[in-house]
Amino acid sequence: MVLPYHFLQALGAGVRYGFPARKLRVIGVTGTNGKTTTCFMIWKMLNEAGCKTGVMTTVGWGVDKIEKQVEHMTTMPSGELNRRIKAIKDAGAGFLVLEVTSHAMVQFRTLGIPIEIAVMTNVTREHLDYHKTFDKYVKAKCKLFKKAQFGVVNADDKSAAKFEEIVEDYITYGIKKDSDLQAKEIELNA
Repeated sequence: MVLPYHFLQALGAGVRYGFPARKLRVIGVTGTNGKTTTCFMIWKMLNEAGCKTGVMTTVGWGVDKIEKQVEHMTTMPSGELNRRIKAIKDAGAGFLVLEVTSHAMVQFRTLGIPIEIAVMTNVTREHLDYHKTFDKYVKAKCKLFKKAQFGVVNADDKSAAKFEEIVEDYITYGIKKDSDLQAKEIELNA
């Protein structure tokens, strides 16, 4: 349930910490499964490319040293979220890879966080106790793409078209369906 205080909390947190994400290039990752793994892969690639990057996920957050995330929340409440983003910015990061949930989107937790790139891993039937319908769940996930300048969409997901129509500039990836970035000749090994 979204209450007016969710918006006020998020606004207050942004003001208190000086909207720290505005000084970072933010990549938001959403989806039902694979968000944490995707965030860490992006974080590692950017750091290996010489771009000092912070990460915030279900399991940990930080820049050079990953702090264990003990609260068992994917996207923290806006006060803690902004405090950690400020710490990441103060550590010298220029980028932030942020795991974003549907709850966070409808509860305004990402208010004031500019999303440069939004990534969608997949959307399956989850959190219907909160969102009530699958359509509302997808719409909550789509809010991340409404904030984004560029999108990365899993073409194999049944909801892909909904994400593609929201953001003007995007690429698709996949295994089964035709996509901009198509995985081929996949081998599973150690």
